[in-house]
Amino acid sequence: MRDREFWLGRFGCYRRPVTRGAPRLWLHASSVGEVTGAMATVLEIRRRLPHSNLVLTVSTPQGFRFARTQLRQWVQVYAPPLDLPWPVWSAVSHFRPDLFVGFESEFWPLLFWMLRRRDIPTLLLNGRLSDRSARTYHRFPTLFQPLFRHFTGLAMNSEADARNILSFGVSADRVRVLGSSKYDTLEVRTGFAPSRDWRNLLGWDHAGPVVIGGSLRRRECIWLLDVFAALAETRADLLGLFVPRHLHRIEEMTRHLTTRSIGFQLLSRLIDGTEVRREPVVLVDRIGVLFELYALGDLIFCGGTLEPIGGHNIVEPAAWGKRVVYGPHVEKVAREHELLQRHQASVMVSDWRQLIRLWQDQLSSQVGHTGTAEAPLGALRELGGVAQAQVDLILEALHPDE
Repeated sequence: MRDREFWLGRFGCYRRPVTRGAPRLWLHASSVGEVTGAMATVLEIRRRLPHSNLVLTVSTPQGFRFARTQLRQWVQVYAPPLDLPWPVWSAVSHFRPDLFVGFESEFWPLLFWMLRRRDIPTLLLNGRLSDRSARTYHRFPTLFQPLFRHFTGLAMNSEADARNILSFGVSADRVRVLGSSKYDTLEVRTGFAPSRDWRNLLGWDHAGPVVIGGSLRRRECIWLLDVFAALAETRADLLGLFVPRHLHRIEEMTRHLTTRSIGFQLLSRLIDGTEVRREPVVLVDRIGVLFELYALGDLIFCGGTLEPIGGHNIVEPAAWGKRVVYGPHVEKVAREHELLQRHQASVMVSDWRQLIRLWQDQLSSQVGHTGTAEAPLGALRELGGVAQAQVDLILEALHPDE
């Protein structure tokens, strides 16, 4: 039923009315990651604008379901319209926002044109614009220059993101570098994550080191399995939890493990009770659980970094006081990488073979998966405080004359 509602919404068919409240803010996030990143901002809006009416649209079915589960007490969740005339007109007419707030890198030309026509201010928070995307957008200046220039305000994640936005002729007084609000609630979220339940589910009560490969992309899905196999040659007490960024990778991972005769199970089978864990490898085929699983990790790798993706959320393990390892491609998380390195809370490796050597040394010396949690937590706290600054910007956009 929810998937049907999602796809109807994509075509501008909204059956649920929007509840009353003022001001009415239309928040938009792309997927599970962006929804998670927006949580702190949503909570800060609720704290400072308790009577506001928050509508959240999410572009992917998984993100839509995740938001319905995690944020339904604070926001009304809908599917966003396709960037086509009828769906956009229908959505803007149905939501009737006083302000539109997009997260990260959501740029819809037709929607933003419609919002301008109706004099609805627009903000971008946790803003990202990579060098590659900027080069692509510069090929279509008549489309994207007006789009970026008409933002009421853009709160960018880094100086590099800000430079790329400014290259489109955006007024400098509309651009601020605030960082990302996704780190504001990480430490708080650790108090709600049922790590004890995960240990029970996995049948793993400090029996041996836990290896986690999180947000794995492309060949990383296979490389990390090979890393685990190499470690397991000398350590039979390891448990491996491997989390691909996209679930369609599960099939190739199962084929690879079968070819190498490595026992594995799917997390979904353990969750629904059809199986009890007995194998050394668990493939995580569920969305939205990686953060909680990091609590169990002793050796943690964050993906999108050996492949030239640019990195994902390399800071999440720090909320649990855990150090993290990642590859050399950290362009999208450069500030986070610099902070983790400065706090000695991370290690960068050049390839998966170096990762094997690093973890073999740590396992043999019992160093690396132990130690104080203060270094990672120190890095995390230095990244905090962004949500409050973002809501300051929201209030400025709602009341420009005050």
